[in-house]
Amino acid sequence: MSIRLRLSAAVLGSAIAVGAAAMPAQAADGTVSLQKAKDTVTAGIIGRLSTIKDLQTRLASFKDVGDANETTLSTLLAQDATGLTALKTKVAGETTVAAVKADGKSMVDDYRIYLLVAPKVHLVNALSVEADAVTRLRKVHDALADRLAKDAQADTQANKDLLADLASEVTAADTAIDGKIAAVLALQPGPDGKAITAQVKAISSSAHDARNDLRKAVQDAKKVRDAIKATKPAKATK
Repeated sequence: MSIRLRLSAAVLGSAIAVGAAAMPAQAADGTVSLQKAKDTVTAGIIGRLSTIKDLQTRLASFKDVGDANETTLSTLLAQDATGLTALKTKVAGETTVAAVKADGKSMVDDYRIYLLVAPKVHLVNALSVEADAVTRLRKVHDALADRLAKDAQADTQANKDLLADLASEVTAADTAIDGKIAAVLALQPGPDGKAITAQVKAISSSAHDARNDLRKAVQDAKKVRDAIKATKPAKATK
């Protein structure tokens, strides 16, 4: 019976980053040249487009996300890439620093690639992996309970307690992640970066808690499995 589960910290994805639009340093008289403003915002857009491309590659490699959620995320990434590409063209045609600054604000507030989109992709993957682990660990629990019932030597109170703890940890993990995929997908970009960060962190914290619960459940399952193995007579050697 294999009880190896993919529950590494890596599934929680990249750290939350604040993608503020940095404008070039002002001259001594407080002005900013039009070209420098354009260069700064354009660089920001190019960086975001590169991040989107990386996220598209990562999303394609995720095995547990599911078709519906993958379609939702793929559509979001494609739409943001299209929007940012159009914004890049708009920046190139601006004739005032004020207009470029407004474009820079749009680049951040209307897309939130670093603050929201990247965490969305990674969190949906993490939560999907954990949901799959919940399902598999429940099957492991039932299989181990059946084997204990058929093995008088292994059917001890200690092993029953371990199975009870396994079930409790799995239930806690399931509760922690319940509805969180829908919640993170529903988050929208906007000007309030602090509010977005708080919402993303809350969901990330739930995923982190679930991962810890599932790790404990795996440990319980391994202890029971090993106890069952220990009751089997050693094979005779010739």
